[in-house]
Amino acid sequence: MSGPTVVIERLSATLRHDPGAPPPAADRLRGPLRRAIDGPLETALSALDLPPGHWCLARLDLSLGLDLDRPDPALARDWSEAVAAAIERTVREGRAGAPGALVHYRHDVELLADAVAGLAAGRRERLWAWRQTGILRPGDPAPQASPGPAMLAALERHPEQAAAAVLRGAEQCGLAALDRAWGRDGWQRLAALVTGTDRPAPEQPPAAGPPDPETRALARTLLAGSGLARLVRASRLRPAEPVLAAWAVLVLAETDPAALERPAARPGLCGLLSQGLRALSGGAARPEPEPEPWFRELPGRGAGGGGGGGGDAEPAGSAPAADGAEAAPGRDAPPQGPPAADPPRADAGGSGPGPGGPAAGDTAGPAPVRPVPPEPAPGPADGAATGWAGLLFLLATAAEAGLPDRALDEPALAARPLPWVLHAAARALVPGIAPGDPAALALAGLAPDRAATLLRAPAATPREQDAVDALAADWARATAARLGDERYAQDPFGAVLAVARRPGRITAETGWIEAVLAVADTDPALRRAGLDLDPGWLGWLGAVVRYRYV
Repeated sequence: MSGPTVVIERLSATLRHDPGAPPPAADRLRGPLRRAIDGPLETALSALDLPPGHWCLARLDLSLGLDLDRPDPALARDWSEAVAAAIERTVREGRAGAPGALVHYRHDVELLADAVAGLAAGRRERLWAWRQTGILRPGDPAPQASPGPAMLAALERHPEQAAAAVLRGAEQCGLAALDRAWGRDGWQRLAALVTGTDRPAPEQPPAAGPPDPETRALARTLLAGSGLARLVRASRLRPAEPVLAAWAVLVLAETDPAALERPAARPGLCGLLSQGLRALSGGAARPEPEPEPWFRELPGRGAGGGGGGGGDAEPAGSAPAADGAEAAPGRDAPPQGPPAADPPRADAGGSGPGPGGPAAGDTAGPAPVRPVPPEPAPGPADGAATGWAGLLFLLATAAEAGLPDRALDEPALAARPLPWVLHAAARALVPGIAPGDPAALALAGLAPDRAATLLRAPAATPREQDAVDALAADWARATAARLGDERYAQDPFGAVLAVARRPGRITAETGWIEAVLAVADTDPALRRAGLDLDPGWLGWLGAVVRYRYV
């Protein structure tokens, strides 16, 4: 694993000599300092062993005894090693003198979100850190006078992470603060950035006719699971239609980013979300027609009232069941079938037939799979433990299974967002996995604290389950083919179990997913197949995905 990147903006030195000795030449430190900058300092900093993330130090003071009779190269080396050791010690002890002089961001999305929230709320105590990390650069609009344009300048340098950063920043500072900083034009610029277009988000005209039931059900599901929708309801803002259209883009980026990448696959969805957000906000800035009856079922709206008030509400058709009973479906929810049982495929131990695998009378037995150790691999303090951390490696073969287009184009899944499809596929691929397992949720792009709506969703209908099973079978075959092991030719689900069954810890947050595994679990077969290479940014998942061995 490569070392951290360390940037020192200014390095200065003051020489205090022994009063009893002859004073050294005034420029005695110039040579060693120049030599340190030209080589030894970079070498020492690259060898630092720091916890992952961005570490920002406002100032670091240290005293170092130097024998000025030694040659310059030796002084430069001693000086460089002392600076590196002081940085590592300060970071690990978590203190750097003055309060706020040490700032840690675990990843890029957290860093960008902090800058968005701070600039919007007028909190500039970390301005030095945002500049130190390059989030704000010379030539950007002045943060003090123009916080909104300054935020947009920073986001435009990180378009893939813009939506996640704004969503996280809004949770910290509130939607009203962002609205004050941006206004209509700023929201539209943000929406254009998120969608990758060169023009603002268009106003959404009223639908020519009633939306189809599947799109209506999907819109309600997305709004029910959206943190931004809750912020809209709490803000009591009354935005104009272009702002509602921009917010609809952010809701899609948060809850179903694949639909944002292919809007033609979900026609009318953005318009429905705009109308729903208008209902949640208590109305638009100008008089609008009374929303259709289904909008009255949105969380936070009574049978005939406006939005606002109350905590999280259940989406229609997905209220939590009591005492294990099934939840009653709503008017527009897909027909409720019996709870989906684990498919009769290879069980958690690898026995039993699976789609495309050996039948009961076949002589070929299942390929051996890795046993699950009783304890997860050691990892950082954050993250959730799982025995199935390798499930995320299947993202490497998602395209070969036809994802995400296959899920978007399947009529049987039209009422389900892609995260639901991915989560259902995870359970079909690994029947022994719990619905709330961090790996199953992360494969769907969800953190545990954002999964409530998915976990409360109505059970799959037989038609939906058939579509998910077919997707899972092809995904398993693609994974087995990538491994290139003859043992899995007749047992592709055995290949999935062999890849997925790995202990680790998973951190899943808005815009960022990381799996941490033990170095001892490094598998040459996975490396040869390219399964454990960092996927990086996955637009249809709405997150950066990384793997780390410790």
